[in-house]
Amino acid sequence: KATVSVLYWRTMSCPFGYDAPKPNTFSVLGFETERNGEMTNLKRDRSLCNYTDYIQTEALLQLQEGESIMKPEGKGMMHHEELLFIVTHQSIELWFKVLLKDLLKAKELLVDCVEKETRKKVELGQGAWNDLALVGHYLRRATMIFHQASGSFAVLQTMHPADFLEFRDYLVPASGFQSFQFRQIEILLGVDETKRATCNGAHVFDALIPEQKEECEENIKSSKSIKKVLEFILLSVNLPEDFMDIFYAATEELHVLRQKGPAKHTDEHAKAMAKEKMEEIKALIECPLGLPKDDPVQKRESDCLKSALFVTSYRAALPQFAVLSETLDEMIALEEGLLLFRSRHLHNVERVIGRRVGTGGSSGVGYLEKTREYRIFTTLWTLRQIFVRSSILPPFAHFFPDPNSANLFKQMPQA
Repeated sequence: KATVSVLYWRTMSCPFGYDAPKPNTFSVLGFETERNGEMTNLKRDRSLCNYTDYIQTEALLQLQEGESIMKPEGKGMMHHEELLFIVTHQSIELWFKVLLKDLLKAKELLVDCVEKETRKKVELGQGAWNDLALVGHYLRRATMIFHQASGSFAVLQTMHPADFLEFRDYLVPASGFQSFQFRQIEILLGVDETKRATCNGAHVFDALIPEQKEECEENIKSSKSIKKVLEFILLSVNLPEDFMDIFYAATEELHVLRQKGPAKHTDEHAKAMAKEKMEEIKALIECPLGLPKDDPVQKRESDCLKSALFVTSYRAALPQFAVLSETLDEMIALEEGLLLFRSRHLHNVERVIGRRVGTGGSSGVGYLEKTREYRIFTTLWTLRQIFVRSSILPPFAHFFPDPNSANLFKQMPQA
């Protein structure tokens, strides 16, 4: 009788010491079964890989004890619904672990992109563009993880608020403030630390254990956020000197046509309204942060915005801009995912406990509402407000007659 094997190399003499399946047996990835016309039950061998050991099921299912010094015995379920509460938050933290790993990989690829360009001191090479394309892959998955984590609250909301109160007091002073992974995600993405909401006058890092707080502070000081690295790439775009003038003229003409067409204004009135609108647009582009025009942070943001506008306007003109434009879209989709997670968390809290004080001492919903105002990729949000349809702009050849030989990117600026 012939020996059947799913793995071809298992039927042969193996240099690594694996023998071919015994006669009259059926091999499936290392499991041997008796062969009597049909495959019977697998013979489990704990020396081989199996589901329970691989994902540590037995250990994982012992992690829902809900330890708290407030409980009579220091741990244990105080109510049937407490298991749901713990599992929901554990699953979110597990997803955060995957999300952090992907964001770190995306940042690593972005940094490689910067280093390759700086080393070449010319247009980004093909290797750098391959890195940038992979960045989009990891950002998309991170976005999906935020959506997945947000969906966890739908299950949690099946718990009645009154049932939650049966064990809520045992959680004091535990709080979502103490989610170290979430703070790492915020720092890695580039949340503006100067605009963080405080809790009773204290920094949110104060809720972490000392080692975690120290690590967060060190990451802020020493690490480049994804936002910062993205700025370096945008500032490397070789922006044509006449692009902004052409953009302003085309945009103003578009506004004149809108006022004369759908709005039915006279030619003179249409031009006057378009001119007024253009003043607003120019002010938004030149001073996107509302700071003095000569402020270095303001100028950096403005330059990034102009580069992003150029890349977005001509994303269909050449492959490099198409990849970079897609990366910009993935960045804003990622932040949208974060905002939706914050919003879903906020409304879940309000639905369950209203505007009570949080277990960690915060204002609860009041604090969470402030965090929804955070914006990380400010350049990309402003871009949504100002870009126009590409068809009203001149062809790309107007700026670069021969894109294949043109220097579309300049040397990366220093951090």
